[in-house]
Amino acid sequence: MTKEDPVEHLFQELTCDDTQQQQRQKQRQQQKPFKIVLVDIKKAAGRRIHCIEKPLEGNTKELRFIALSYRWGELEEKLIDTRLGYLASITSFDLNDFYWLCTMMTKEPDLASIQYVWVDAICVDQTNHERRKATIHQMSNIYERATYILAVPDLHKTHCMNISKASQDVMDKLRKHQEYIYHLIQGNSEKLIELDNAFFDAAGVPKEEEDPVVRQLVTSISNTTLNRAEKYSNDFYNVIDELVVEQLYDLSRSRTHHPWTATAVPATSSKKQKNKTKSRTDHYASVKNVFHRSGVERANKWLYRFVWKATKNTAENTLTVPWRHAVVKRNKGILKAMALLDDLISDWSSRVWVISEYHIAKKKNNLKYWFIELHRLGYVPFFKFDFEDATKSYSMKIPDIHRRFHQTMIKQLNEKDFLEKILNSKASKNEDRFYAILPQTKYKDNISQVGHWNINSMVSIKLKLFEILDTKDKLELLFLVGKDYITYSSSQILPTFATSNIRFYDTPHLADAPLNFDLHNTSMITMHHRKHDSQQLYYYYLCLTPKRYSVVRKPHHKRIYRNGNNRKDILCNYFQLDERNLKIDFVRITLFDEKLLSPNDRKTCHGCEMYLAGSFSENIWIFDFYDAFYWESYAWNHYDNVDNVKVFNIY
Repeated sequence: MTKEDPVEHLFQELTCDDTQQQQRQKQRQQQKPFKIVLVDIKKAAGRRIHCIEKPLEGNTKELRFIALSYRWGELEEKLIDTRLGYLASITSFDLNDFYWLCTMMTKEPDLASIQYVWVDAICVDQTNHERRKATIHQMSNIYERATYILAVPDLHKTHCMNISKASQDVMDKLRKHQEYIYHLIQGNSEKLIELDNAFFDAAGVPKEEEDPVVRQLVTSISNTTLNRAEKYSNDFYNVIDELVVEQLYDLSRSRTHHPWTATAVPATSSKKQKNKTKSRTDHYASVKNVFHRSGVERANKWLYRFVWKATKNTAENTLTVPWRHAVVKRNKGILKAMALLDDLISDWSSRVWVISEYHIAKKKNNLKYWFIELHRLGYVPFFKFDFEDATKSYSMKIPDIHRRFHQTMIKQLNEKDFLEKILNSKASKNEDRFYAILPQTKYKDNISQVGHWNINSMVSIKLKLFEILDTKDKLELLFLVGKDYITYSSSQILPTFATSNIRFYDTPHLADAPLNFDLHNTSMITMHHRKHDSQQLYYYYLCLTPKRYSVVRKPHHKRIYRNGNNRKDILCNYFQLDERNLKIDFVRITLFDEKLLSPNDRKTCHGCEMYLAGSFSENIWIFDFYDAFYWESYAWNHYDNVDNVKVFNIY
């Protein structure tokens, strides 16, 4: 989290020393209780860092502190004398932002009574190797003992603004609309209506008593913009709302010599009467379907009218923007600011050490989160993520953008399984994935061995997973690889079951569906390696035993024939096989037992399968392109693997 990554890079040090040294260290730790360094929140709010030490073990009620979770940045070094025998080097965040955060914490209802905060950049002594290691040993305990875990995804905002002018511009929009965005995230619908009306009044939108129809339409247009933020992404539909608001503005400014009526003219009225009397509803009938793509004229002249024109207020010597432009500009600003927060959440929550932190928070349901850029709001409650009631219902009065934001939170914090956490996360070093994630899983007993595994790439991670996972998790990993095996380059690199990138997919309602594998057979999926005949190389391979499998019927279609020649070249090149006599077959293996699935479930599980190319005589198989053929259009021969006779060796 700091530039030196005291948390992210130190677990590896724990296994790099010899066993005797670790034993001596543990003996010393048992003799002397570990003390945690904490920062006084109120003093930091007064722009002064004051650190104290307290025993981590002991009376839980007496030890109350907040543990910060954040994404580190890279800033110019700032040194702080902790008065505890070391200097803290701060490069992760701007101290001013930390001071603002502490100020907000002193007034936050749940946090105001808590005196201390733990933040690794200050509370980990990076200059003392032994002290650093002792702190890392206690990292899980620190977060477990914390009264609250406070996530601050934008604590590194100064770093973001330094490296990106675009980030600075969006931060400005977030700052400008912070009150609206705060209540949008909190789901305070009544307050949002109040803020909307205050904005429309200030912008000059006709009031309810002056023109009730235009006020209602402007409100609807604003809500629709926030609801369909992701619906249209091409250039034309990005300006639909501008076209609609401009049309509405022009109509509201137009004059008619006919008198207004309160309601629409009845359909039974005479044509002469209709011509004489016109209601406001009739007047705005041309924008009745403004929320549909067909309801906006694509007049070319409109595409050149998006100039931010303003009129000069002579008395105040300022420029006043017509409300049509103010409404559109505000909506765009809110959308961009919310997109930024969404990205910050995703970026923060995808880091392996953060995953460990919020996994611990889940045990006590004590995770709060906040954004530094909202500090000008004053003293308001922080946001709370409720792990126990994450999938809450949403009010129809709240824009969809609120729902999408919380769906991102739920997806990132509450719906990832073990494989997604360890493979679809970000880490400075690949072995950190094991150090951070394993302690929170059923595989935690392997943590002491990680330093000896020589984890240096994603391939080495997958190979190790195929060693330590249980049978069901191995199957899930294998089919994740097979699902995404579509790139030509990876198909030529062995082992093919570990060289593909992975994209995760879900079939939650099929979680209990019958599998095409016997989970009670411990040798159903196992990993082995064989020495290359002429080189000092080892080829890894999986032995897989399905209940059923299918083979493409011969003679092969010409498209399969061309691909077969390519597969043959790869196999002959790696294993020195006779190209003239090698016969290539194509095999399909499904994850679920399709014979026992309903027709609807068969459709749903489409994609939960793998395709292999190889030789039955040599029993050498490699993953084949998933999207290379329209597999369904070919004829297949289906086989039951009676008595588990057929075992596929997948390289």
